[in-house]
Amino acid sequence: MACEVRFLTNEARLRFLDPLLHYSDEFVDCSPNLSIGRFLSFLQELSNFKTRCKEVILLFIRQLDALGERESGIGAVPFLLGCLSELFVCLIAADGIVRANNTLREHWNGYRASISACVHSPVASTKLNISNGEVKEVDGFLVGIEKAVLSGTIFTDCIQDVGKTVVGKKVLEHIAAAISATGTEIEATQDPTRIGYRVVGAGAFLILHTTLSRTAVDKKLLRIFLDLCRLNPVTPLWRNVSISPADSILQLIPDSMKHVDRKQLQTIPPAKEGILQARIAGMPKDVAAFKTDAMDWVERMQTLATESEPVISDECAAFLRNGLLLARKVQNYVMQTFHYHSVLLKPISRTVLQHLGVMLEILVVLKGCVDRYGLAVCQLSERVKDFFASRIHMACYNLEKRLALEKRGNFGAVDQVDSLTALKVLQQAVATGPLTEERLVVLRVCFGICLATKRWPSEEIAFVLSAIPVIKDLCSFQKSFRIACDVSIFYWNRMVLRPYLEEVYQNPIQAARLTVLLAAFETSAAGLHAARHETSSVLLKNYRTVIMGEVKEYILDPLCKDIETNLRLLVHSHLSLPDRNPFESAVRDLRMFTSLGPIYFLGQCVSVRDYVEKYLDRTFYDLTTVALHDWKTYDEMRSLAFHLYGLNVIQAHLPNQTVEQGADILEIMRNINSFVTSYTYNLNNQVFVERSSNNKHLNTIGIRHVANSLRTHGIGVMNTTVNYTYQFLRKNFNIFSQFMFDEQIKSRLIKDIKLFRELKQTDAMARYPFEKAEKFNKGIRTLGVTPDGLTKLDQFRLLITHIGNAMGFVRTVRSGGLHQCSKAICFIPDLEDLESFEELGKTEAIATEFSAAKDLDEVVTLLTKNLSDGTEFFKLLVEVFSGEFRHAKNRHLQNFYVIVPPLMVNFVDHAVTCKERIHKKNPSGLVLFTDDGFAMGVAYILALLNQNSQFDSLNWNDSVREKFRKDAEAAALVNRPPTGTRTEAENDEKLKQALKLTARRVDAYVKEFDLLFYSFSSARIFFKSTVAPPPAAVTTESAAATGETPAMPPAAPPSAS
Repeated sequence: MACEVRFLTNEARLRFLDPLLHYSDEFVDCSPNLSIGRFLSFLQELSNFKTRCKEVILLFIRQLDALGERESGIGAVPFLLGCLSELFVCLIAADGIVRANNTLREHWNGYRASISACVHSPVASTKLNISNGEVKEVDGFLVGIEKAVLSGTIFTDCIQDVGKTVVGKKVLEHIAAAISATGTEIEATQDPTRIGYRVVGAGAFLILHTTLSRTAVDKKLLRIFLDLCRLNPVTPLWRNVSISPADSILQLIPDSMKHVDRKQLQTIPPAKEGILQARIAGMPKDVAAFKTDAMDWVERMQTLATESEPVISDECAAFLRNGLLLARKVQNYVMQTFHYHSVLLKPISRTVLQHLGVMLEILVVLKGCVDRYGLAVCQLSERVKDFFASRIHMACYNLEKRLALEKRGNFGAVDQVDSLTALKVLQQAVATGPLTEERLVVLRVCFGICLATKRWPSEEIAFVLSAIPVIKDLCSFQKSFRIACDVSIFYWNRMVLRPYLEEVYQNPIQAARLTVLLAAFETSAAGLHAARHETSSVLLKNYRTVIMGEVKEYILDPLCKDIETNLRLLVHSHLSLPDRNPFESAVRDLRMFTSLGPIYFLGQCVSVRDYVEKYLDRTFYDLTTVALHDWKTYDEMRSLAFHLYGLNVIQAHLPNQTVEQGADILEIMRNINSFVTSYTYNLNNQVFVERSSNNKHLNTIGIRHVANSLRTHGIGVMNTTVNYTYQFLRKNFNIFSQFMFDEQIKSRLIKDIKLFRELKQTDAMARYPFEKAEKFNKGIRTLGVTPDGLTKLDQFRLLITHIGNAMGFVRTVRSGGLHQCSKAICFIPDLEDLESFEELGKTEAIATEFSAAKDLDEVVTLLTKNLSDGTEFFKLLVEVFSGEFRHAKNRHLQNFYVIVPPLMVNFVDHAVTCKERIHKKNPSGLVLFTDDGFAMGVAYILALLNQNSQFDSLNWNDSVREKFRKDAEAAALVNRPPTGTRTEAENDEKLKQALKLTARRVDAYVKEFDLLFYSFSSARIFFKSTVAPPPAAVTTESAAATGETPAMPPAAPPSAS
């Protein structure tokens, strides 16, 4: 019967407590109803287990009652009651888990409501394809399960059934003796985990005693129990389940509060506070002692495991058991610390958490040591058991001879027979086979019977009493050690992982603790394998996701960012960065993390080194693609990462410049109006630069981009581009003609022409006065300005600039075409002497069909033509408009050459203003460094009007140089040191400063005019060879060249009559 009780106890611990405890809505992927549906079979098994416990407890009490009538059986009663108390503790733990599991009750109520709805709704049961009678059966089954299990009265129901049995006084005396002896046993025990079980067991016996006696609770026994509760006010039952024995047991005793000593009961709450405070105060000392003992035990175990023939003695047995007791002490210390804080609702300080983390590591290290030397531990424990078994066998043999020699009259014949029989059985148990748990039960019972003879010497009794616990622990030493090192309490206290990880990260020298911590949290989730409401694979996967998420958030991600920051600071150490004083801020050696080996957690392997390498790979690659010019910086950081942290960051293999195609020529062609206004043209580099942008960079379009587009779309798109440009120019020349026809503008120009002709009559080398151009530029403002502050002359300058940009675009397209053609034709050796592949094939008679050779000849001919005949685009655009421009009806356009000097003055003013803004921190307005479209536009219009000679007759270049030469001489004369008396004006520093600024401005204007003249001279070269045929021929030729019939250029407005 004792074996059956122990079997039920083990079954409760292994099969029922963990599934009840782990039922929750955490880490599940299913609905509450589905969870309860899966859990029903377990609840039915638990109900059956409860029924079996009732039967076994009832039989146990009856056999105990029968055993109590014989004196020889008295010695075995304490052991038997100890077995029963462990079963009672498991039943009380099950009730405590059920009552504390609010999630289980909520899900159960929801499930019951769903079934009840089906009972009262035939439509619902029909949808489920079950009859209403079957639904009622299910509902009745659920009612029975709820009453048997979920009411939290498993232990009470078992005791109440036993209370119906009539027992003798001996049973009550044995139970009372067991309660009274609990205090003595607690003081004598070396196993701290048994203390709580004994206190709760004493409370269970108190309930059993009251139930069997059918009287009020015994006050003496109640005082004894409350004294035990005062010394142990909080008792762990199973994993994270704990109770206050005084409160829980007194609730189960009828009318207990009428018989309890109030003063004695009031001493228990202060005892909880006192024990917790004392534990916190002594924790540093206790943890240091645990750490020292653990290190000594591990070192001794390593020595024993390496010895070929270790000496088996009492010291060896004590060593093994001391390791087991050390693990149990540390485990109990951790669990009680958590439980006391939970019961008293006290927050756990960071210092206490650090000490708990150290004890957690101690348990992991001890367990790892036993697992590492498992074979040696198994052999050693078996030899120690045999050593003690042989000594017990010898003691039994000596007692048997002594009993055989004594006369029967000394004690009863029945008792003598019982004693001799027990000795025989005990000898067989220790001598005929391995000491299993069943044989150990037989040994304990037989030894108790033999003790009743009182014939054993006291020294042998002491030896056997000390040997039995040792043998019990060594029977399943590795299993007991695994249970002693169980850290499942941390599963329900996962919030402590975050401060642990933060502490480890702040102290990289403790990086090795990371592996131990994760191993502990992996072990703490072992109970999930027994879960019945969800598959263990799903629970473990979700639990792993949560834990690894914490590790990534508090270890891996900060590590990646700090390593990247350190690399950046080292690479940019030549800059004026703030000093990092190691005395003010601690210097952390992050290499301790990158040198860690792979970390395994629930089947997932995480390498800190690989994680950081992938982060740096991704970061360096992404940032290099954003700013290609920083490739060298990231290459240096990559090298430093290897030398400082041992990280092998792969090369990005990105080019050190942009390789994208750029803007598409078709998009530019279709939006040429916005293109010429949004970009400025650089004549020398043949590149367009964006005027302004909301980004930190400006887009550019050059020959390479155009060549890429032509490679995509074909050379034929060039003619279409010229046609689109013609359409754009036609519209803008209409506006140009209207401006020149304006009476206010035309009258000023005619007046200037008349004055200049008068100067020419007196001086053949006369120059157009610079002052006249300045006066025209300033006087035009009187005609009005736009909301943007632009005068009519400013708008006219922008119009000419847009025309010049369009011509620059045609030039860029042509250069891109030549660039593409030169690449395509680079393998033809002689472009002037082309061989016909078709003729060569026919001559050599290498084949009968020559279509491929003919196609090749056509391609080569086309490429050669495109390469040589591409210089006519400017000529074409001059010819198509020149006839209309020079027509008599557009005579007002002949005044254009006179407005060019004021336009140049206006352009230079605009250019100087834009370039001065470049050096400002926050410029307001347009910022330009090149705008050659104006020079290109002026040159093009002068070619259309055939007024190059007329413009040259103005000698405008000489006039500008003469004007600024005089300004420079005047500024130099003022800055010359005085030779005579110093006047007040000469000493005026403000005047000198103003004159210096004037000289600087004069120099800027001189450079800008020179740059304009250079660009203008270069642009005129493009149109020198253009000769304008008659208008009809121009239109016909342009139409033939573009493939489309162009519209006529704008006609001159009607003349005023």
